[in-house]
Formats: sequence, C-alpha cells, structure tokens
Amino acid sequence: MLAVAGAALAAVGAALTWWSADYLDPLTGPLVIRLSGADSVPELIPLALVGLAGLGAALATHGIPRRLVGVVLLVCGGVIAARSVLSVGGPPAALAGSLSRPADPVGAAQLHPVGPALAVLGGLLLATAGVLVVLGRGARARMGGRYDAPTRATAAVAADPTADPENWWKVLDAGADPTARSAVDPTAGSAVEAPDDPPNGTAADPPADPADSATP
Repeated sequence: MLAVAGAALAAVGAALTWWSADYLDPLTGPLVIRLSGADSVPELIPLALVGLAGLGAALATHGIPRRLVGVVLLVCGGVIAARSVLSVGGPPAALAGSLSRPADPVGAAQLHPVGPALAVLGGLLLATAGVLVVLGRGARARMGGRYDAPTRATAAVAADPTADPENWWKVLDAGADPTARSAVDPTAGSAVEAPDDPPNGTAADPPADPADSATP
C-alpha cells in the first residue's frame, strides 16, 4: 500500500545521517558531529506514525469521515516532503548546537542525500495515498468493502447460492449457508389435479342421449 510504503520510507530516512561536520576541539582534538533525519526534521517520525494511523482509519470508515482521513494523509505527506526538501538548503542550527563546548569548524558541513531523498519519496507516496482516499479509491475500495453491511446483490446471491459455485464465498461473507436451498420453489406454480380414473380401469359411461329416454 502507498501509505505503508510512504511511512516506512520516511521512517528509514529519519534514521539515516543527513548532515555531518568536522570540528577541532582544543582539548580532545578532532571530532565529527552527525545529524540524522529525526534531528534535522523533528516532526518526521510523528508524521509518519500519523500516516500509518490514518491508513487504519481509512479502512474502518467510509463517506465524509474517510475523506477527512484522506485529507490528513495528504497534509502529512506534503509536510514531510516539503520539510525534507527545505532541510537540505543549508546546515541546520542543531549541527553546531550539538557541540558540548566551543570548537573550531574544519571545512564546510557535508550533506548526505540518501536520507532526505527517501523522506521526500515517502512523503510523496503518503500524499498520493491521501489523494486516492479522498477520491474514494485505494485499499478501502478493494478490501474494506467486505466489512460493510450486505447489499441487495449479496442478498440476491444468497437467495440461490447453488446457482453459481463461484458466489459461495460471497454467501459465506454475508453469513448465509451456501448449501441451503429455499424451501419454496418460486418457479413452481399451482398444479391442477386431473380427474381420477374410474376404478378397475373401466371407461366412464357416456352421457345419456335424450332421444333414447323418450317413450314411444
């Protein structure tokens, strides 16, 4: 899923080193200060966690609440991508602030681009997932629909589950028994009983002729 991949990339990028700088401490000699993505962009991991929580909320909701969750995912992804891009514009102040005592810088600070690139990509994926959720597409349309109330189509399938064995799984999801058949056959009409045959197989007597009953 895009949201899971985006949050994972942002978390991995936050754990990598983004900036490093060499200093010369008058007492201890040379030292290297490194800043990870979480140090450069403190809101990186919290936003990634919000994105994961938003994915669960998107699977559990529908309608307007689900679209609001999609907006949250979009905002989280956009902030992650934007803050990651802005952080590579120059050395953060936290780089020099990590020194325990004053030291002389040796050369310029170095940027390690892998971490920021992963964070930007993760933010874009998270934002894309939010757009899909707002548009009513994505994981919820494929997976979450089975947790909704049974629709009329499911009820129609349950009415005759043995007609198509491929529909048995749908009937099971609807909570019905696919092997049960209806006790009433809707195609059966009321039968018209034929008159009983005469006993002993003899033919019925024809009706009397009025002419034969006349007296001479």
